[in-house]
Amino acid sequence: MMRIAVVGAGWAGCVAALTLARRGHALTVFEAARIAGGRARRVEHNGRTFDNGQHLLLGAYQRTLAVIASLHGRDDESALQRLPLLLQTAPRLRHEILVRAPALPAPLHLLVALACARGLTISERAATLRWAGLVLRGKSPVDESWTVAELIAAQPAAPRDLLWSPLCVAALNTPAENASATVFVEVLRRSFNGSTENSSLVVPRADLTELLPAPALREVATLGGELCLGAPVESVSRAGPAGASVRVAGVERRFDAAIIATGPQHVARLLPWDTSGLATNLASLRYEPISTLHFEFAYVFPGVDPAVPMLMLDGDPGQWLFWHQLPNGHQRASVVISAHHREEPEAAIAAATLAQLQRSYQLPAPIWQRLITEKRATYACTPVQRRLLQALPAQIGCIYFAGDWCVPELPATLESAVLSGERAAARLQGDFDA
Repeated sequence: MMRIAVVGAGWAGCVAALTLARRGHALTVFEAARIAGGRARRVEHNGRTFDNGQHLLLGAYQRTLAVIASLHGRDDESALQRLPLLLQTAPRLRHEILVRAPALPAPLHLLVALACARGLTISERAATLRWAGLVLRGKSPVDESWTVAELIAAQPAAPRDLLWSPLCVAALNTPAENASATVFVEVLRRSFNGSTENSSLVVPRADLTELLPAPALREVATLGGELCLGAPVESVSRAGPAGASVRVAGVERRFDAAIIATGPQHVARLLPWDTSGLATNLASLRYEPISTLHFEFAYVFPGVDPAVPMLMLDGDPGQWLFWHQLPNGHQRASVVISAHHREEPEAAIAAATLAQLQRSYQLPAPIWQRLITEKRATYACTPVQRRLLQALPAQIGCIYFAGDWCVPELPATLESAVLSGERAAARLQGDFDA
């Protein structure tokens, strides 16, 4: 048995702790916030509970879904709703598109969906089909330095603007003119090759904290682990030739190993002694924000289809719309504004977003609204930053790293966080076994 500290109870830290606790090690989890989940967590405000951001999972998130299934067991269906791939614009937009995948083997289901896509001409569908087929089969070369805009430059304007660019922002939280083409293609291949289920939309029915972080930590505690929520860590240092020291509230605590599972912007603060260049390189990262506007209405109004969990908007300012029917009979609209750097006051952004929704729906005035902005929601998934992250060490001595930034072959998603937690635990276990 090893005594292991995990710093950060986001999805990466919770999965790392859970994996090692199940192997019989003694875990201590430190988290600065009172609620676990990191950038994908439950928020409580004035008696209301909601997620700090809207997260849609894909069937290709195989490790994430496997961990959730291991935690919820037979209640997996109550925690997640699985739906076939559907991309649809909100009503009455100037440009509308509908892409619905039939129940066919992959990637045939995508090709048929594109061939039958509404909102594209026959020639646009044909060009999109050719391009998608070449990309999915690896027949179209992709240079490491390309952006997504360069990748899709030969596509007609309609599929480029209505399909690929919005999907790029949704998947990478980075505009197409800056986003890594290599990462985008990897996302497409994982989603549309292999099983048809990989491209299914998986909608959380539980709040994000209860979906994975909270039950993971409960199991860690049941297995004898120590949970320290509301306990910000001041530093993590190497303790002699083997071991790590974690400083909390001015007190040094010794462990056999530590996993730092925080956002990259916090690593330099935690490792002031680092001379490997890790902290310096992470400090140079650029980030993309995400804002989520929640509007609550006093009743359910016509025109909202509960079978369509996500709708595309025109980007002025929101890009994606999620409808939720609440237990009290009210309806909540959650609008996501990804990769934006807007400077308007909160009230102005809220007013513009509500006006955007009212162009598609006859909405009354909301009885409640809330804007949440994560200024550093994800690192900018650019070719340059991907190469930088690929060159970073996965550990320094007995200090290991986890977090979505540790999986540069994928964008900063929940799947990346879960994979990083499992990989950090596997490296630590491997060193222990050796």
